[in-house]
Amino acid sequence: MDAIGWVAIVGAAAWTPQIITWVWRALTKPKVSLHLHTKSEIGYNFLGPIFNVRFALLSEKKDAILNKLSVELKHENGASYTFDWEGLSEDLSAIRGPIGPTFVQKKTSLPLVVKVLHTGVAQVYVLFQHKQFKANSKIPFASIIEKFNLLKTSGKLKTEEDIDALVSEKEFHDVIKLVNTEFIWVAGKYTATFEFESPNKFKYKKSEYTFQLSQDDINELRKNINNIKLDTFQNAKRDIIPGYKPKEINWVWKYPELEKKGRNSLS
Repeated sequence: MDAIGWVAIVGAAAWTPQIITWVWRALTKPKVSLHLHTKSEIGYNFLGPIFNVRFALLSEKKDAILNKLSVELKHENGASYTFDWEGLSEDLSAIRGPIGPTFVQKKTSLPLVVKVLHTGVAQVYVLFQHKQFKANSKIPFASIIEKFNLLKTSGKLKTEEDIDALVSEKEFHDVIKLVNTEFIWVAGKYTATFEFESPNKFKYKKSEYTFQLSQDDINELRKNINNIKLDTFQNAKRDIIPGYKPKEINWVWKYPELEKKGRNSLS
């Protein structure tokens, strides 16, 4: 073999480790796992049924890009509800001075993507909204806003009495009907199953969590139905009447304990 042949062999051998690395990176799938905080946040407001939770995401072997998070809540009576992420808050860093509390720097954003580095942990607080409510509320909410703006521009809304009279309008009835019928929370045990989507292939260690809502919890949460009605009128009065001072609204939230169900299973 001549010198040129030996040079070619040596050159190819030098590239072999790099090629192996490229192939390994291309074929390796990130393995994502989920670890929840011990408590969730349950509510009901203009966004409908709300399920908020803080959790940590870990990715093994490779970074992972997640472009959708959802959770299925299944009640022990068989009813099942899908919640899509509507917003998220991510902890970036914690700074503690020589005196005083620790300040946590956060990044709050609309849901686009979450990047989970294989060298660290992504800690996020995710706001989940009931998918069906979001779809069913579009027309009633758009109609009542259109009606309000029409009455406002025509000069028919000038006093508190004018705004209180909106209760007789069809558009308002439709919104109240929606708010009453879309209240899904009932007493009993729920199972929460989280799902992720990614533009790339990945493995996910699925895990299920359970929580309980008591009848007292439900009775308290139902108070938010009247809070929604009150908030509707107060926002309208604030928009129309100069110097209007609304009453403080005490929104009800519940914070049930989350318990892990079974062992992780890889899919």
